[in-house]
Amino acid sequence: MGVYAMHIFDRKGKTLFTKRYAKASGAAAQGDDEQLSEQRKLVFGMLFSLREMVGSLAPSGDIKDAGLHSVRTGAGTLHNYETTSGLRFALYTTNISTSQNTSIRGALKHVYTDLWVECVIRSPLYVGSSQGNMNIASTNFEQKLDAYLSSMPWYK
Repeated sequence: MGVYAMHIFDRKGKTLFTKRYAKASGAAAQGDDEQLSEQRKLVFGMLFSLREMVGSLAPSGDIKDAGLHSVRTGAGTLHNYETTSGLRFALYTTNISTSQNTSIRGALKHVYTDLWVECVIRSPLYVGSSQGNMNIASTNFEQKLDAYLSSMPWYK
């Protein structure tokens, strides 16, 4: 399985982190930034819309872990993990077997609980998304994320 991109959004849709792992063939360097910006908007919009639809279709009552976990298209699969604070972790991959979806969801949960919280939230430079911009590059989050994802058996 190939990993195309990783996106992290806050509850309002602001992009907190984005990294592209596999580039589209033949894309120009200048067009990459525009294409990535457009991809972030589309991914968040799709996650937001589908989450609302899933919420309206779900039976009433408090169902633990109900929600949107992944969306599979002809081009790839978008895996989603949403925290109680509203952060959304989205991993866009090639299509995989359904048995690996649980593994990827667990990996996204690990990215939040062990990498994001340790490297970003507990950083003395962290100011919160509503108070200003934080440079994620000033933490070692990206290096730990790359090391963790490359250690996964489904990563190529």
